[in-house]
Amino acid sequence: MSSISFFRPATPSEACELLAKPNHLAIAGGTDLIVKLRNGLFPNAAALVDISALPFKSIRKEGDRLIIGSGCTMSSVIASPEVNEYFPVLAKAASTVGATQIRNAATLGGNVANASPAGDTIPALFALEAEVLIVGQTGKRKVAIDEFFTGPGRSVLKAGELIEGFALPLRKTVGAFLKLGERRAHAISKINLALSVFNDGQKRYRIAIGSAAPTVLRCKSAEELLEKAGEIDAATLEKAAEFACETAKPISDVRSSKSYRKQMAGVLLKRALKAVI
Repeated sequence: MSSISFFRPATPSEACELLAKPNHLAIAGGTDLIVKLRNGLFPNAAALVDISALPFKSIRKEGDRLIIGSGCTMSSVIASPEVNEYFPVLAKAASTVGATQIRNAATLGGNVANASPAGDTIPALFALEAEVLIVGQTGKRKVAIDEFFTGPGRSVLKAGELIEGFALPLRKTVGAFLKLGERRAHAISKINLALSVFNDGQKRYRIAIGSAAPTVLRCKSAEELLEKAGEIDAATLEKAAEFACETAKPISDVRSSKSYRKQMAGVLLKRALKAVI
């Protein structure tokens, strides 16, 4: 790491110009990237581009959307009155990321850009139907969160682009976020699940499962079942859980087995639904 150059651009345009260069890596909180560098996962890294000085740290209402800057730390997301009022599932997900020291440094943008299938805030953003706001050398664009990821550790971000923030439809929701790990804090999820419920004249359900496929999955079959059911009884809960198990497409690895993850997808959905109904 001693031969890696370091830059701290003052503007998004300067940052994008630097990130367009080969092997120039963006760093904000650094909680994931530094570990990867130390483990030799970026052997050709030429420079780190510190984007922490960029104006991406606000949480604000813009019309019918809430904009959350990519530079917001997990701690600032957890503490945000707007996030807690409208999107409690995101605050709950952010509260499970690492330990306190990690949450004070790790950013929402970094968690998403890392593109881990086990990233804890990603299912919450799926369940809230967020858009990813991207800035680059040629301008700005936005991408639906469920179209942003192309595989483990991969996304539609191009060289010279970075995440500016996230736009969430401004509607009051109730929700739950649950995860299974080896311990309560500072644990990578074996599986996680986010549930968001809102009312637009009819009760709507949004369910997303993480660490169960190469990218986070929406469980639309369970969503449709719950919306048609109206009142949720024991049979509906069981059927929704069955759909969650069918949706999950996990693998077996050092953290857990495929069969356990599939089973627990259903268990987590039942627990989440019981928490909000």
